[in-house]
Amino acid sequence: MSEKTVVVVDQFTKRVGTVQRRGWYRIGSNPTIETSNSWYKVTVLGAVTDDGDSFYCWTEENLTSKQGIWLLGALQEKFGEELVVFLDRAGYFYNRDRWEHVSDEHGNEGNEEHLDVWYFPSKLPELNPVEGRWDRLNEWFKHRLIPGLSALKQQIQRGLSTVSEPNIWNNLCP
Repeated sequence: MSEKTVVVVDQFTKRVGTVQRRGWYRIGSNPTIETSNSWYKVTVLGAVTDDGDSFYCWTEENLTSKQGIWLLGALQEKFGEELVVFLDRAGYFYNRDRWEHVSDEHGNEGNEEHLDVWYFPSKLPELNPVEGRWDRLNEWFKHRLIPGLSALKQQIQRGLSTVSEPNIWNNLCP
């Protein structure tokens, strides 16, 4: 049996628009800034391995079990067949379709030998080391105007390059 790579996965959603904040202005002034509230969004699925390698992909669609299953296959393609994957209990990760994908009883010929899936406890996002990365990315976005979907995608790429990968063992082995 070969050694398995440990991968931690999480998601981050950012909408087109601005974050409105209070500020200090001269008495009598009436500052304005054009803002937009939009339904357009990008959800990033991020994965970090125990070696510090990472994988990111995104979608403009709502996440479903289809994307969750696709992600497991993409992770195996990127990092090798032998994986231990840690996920949160979001519906697109924690559902019957995902169980059938991993289980060999539905004709996947022993995929469960290669792919172990573990879940973080409910309502404890701080246990997932990738969450801290999203917090730092949110901070990076704090004062940026995102006027459209293409600008949002560019800014996500720029933002990800400024935030370092977490050491997942700090969270998995306290």
